[in-house]
Amino acid sequence: MALFRFPRSGVGLMTTLDGQVTIEVEACPGTTTIVVRGELDLATMPFLAAQLARAARDEPGRLVFDLSGTHFMDCGSARLITTAGQWLPDGGRPVIRRPRPGVRRVLELTGLDAHCEIEPLAAGSNRPVICSCHRTIGADR
Repeated sequence: MALFRFPRSGVGLMTTLDGQVTIEVEACPGTTTIVVRGELDLATMPFLAAQLARAARDEPGRLVFDLSGTHFMDCGSARLITTAGQWLPDGGRPVIRRPRPGVRRVLELTGLDAHCEIEPLAAGSNRPVICSCHRTIGADR
C-alpha cells in the first residue's frame, strides 16, 4: 500500500511504499527533481513508474533523479529511469544525481549510463542543488 502525504516545506509530493522506497517529487519551472530513498527492484518498479507518469504530465524540460539515498537498483528500474528521457524535449537525457557506487555500477554494466547524465556531488559540498520554487505536481489532475 502506498502512502501519499505532504511533508515539510520544500517538497512537492512525497510517497512511500511499505517502507521499501520513498519518492519525493519537486517540480520547478522547467525542471522536475525526483528524490529516491530505499531500494528500486521488481517490487517497487511499478510504484516508480506511477510517479514518473505523474511527473511527465508537467512536461519538464529537465528531469533529475537524486539517487544518493538509493541503496539498491535493479536493471529494470535503471532502464525505466534512463528511458524517461524519451519524453524530454530536444533529445534531453535524464540527470542522475549522486548515485551510490552500486547504483552507478548497474548503470555502467548495463550500458544505460550512455543514456543519461551522471552528476556527482559538487566538490566540498554534502548537499545537492535544490531548486527554490515549490509546488505540488499532479494534485489537481
